Amino acid sequence: MIGRILIGLVAIAAIIGALMLGQGSGTSLTPAPAGQPTDVPGYSARNAEVVETGDDGRPAYTLYARLARQRPNDNRVQLDSPQMTFVIADGSTWHAQARSGQIHPDGVNVDLYGDVKLDGKLSGSPVVIATSIISYDTSSEVARTHAPVTFESPGGQLGATGLVANLKEGSIRLESRIHGTFPPK
Repeated sequence: MIGRILIGLVAIAAIIGALMLGQGSGTSLTPAPAGQPTDVPGYSARNAEVVETGDDGRPAYTLYARLARQRPNDNRVQLDSPQMTFVIADGSTWHAQARSGQIHPDGVNVDLYGDVKLDGKLSGSPVVIATSIISYDTSSEVARTHAPVTFESPGGQLGATGLVANLKEGSIRLESRIHGTFPPK
C-alpha cells in the first residue's frame, strides 16, 4: 500500500517537474517570420545628451532629452522633453525645446512636438518662434512647419500658418497670410 502511494507521489512530482521545465524562459529560439515585428527591446537612456559635430569637428548641434527610447522596428528614437542647441556656420546659436520629439532613422531629421519654441537672433535681434510641431533638417539647417506659428521680435508679433526657417542663411519665410501686431513706440 505504501509502495503504491510512493509511486503515485513520484509520478505526480514527475508530471509537475515536466510542466515546469516545459514552460522555460518564455523566449522562442525560432526567428520571427520576415516582415513581422520582433519584441526585442531597443535601447533607452535617461538624461541623454548627443553632440553632433560638423566636418570641422566643432559642434553642429547638441540634443538633450530627459528620456530617449529607440523604436527597434523602425529605428526611430523617441525623445521626452527634448532641448536642442544649434550652432550655425556663422557662429550664432539657436535653441529649441518641446514636450516630445523624434529622431528619424537617417539621423538627419528631427521632429519636435508640443509647445515648440525656437529662439535665436535674426539680423542681430532676438526672435522667438512658437508652434505645435517643427521638423529640423540638421544637414541643411532648415526648420519647417505647416502648423500655425507665432513669430515674436522686439518690434512686434506676427502670426501665420507655415514657416520655413533657413538658420544657415538667417532667413525666415512665413507661408500664409500674415497677421501682425506692432505696438506704438
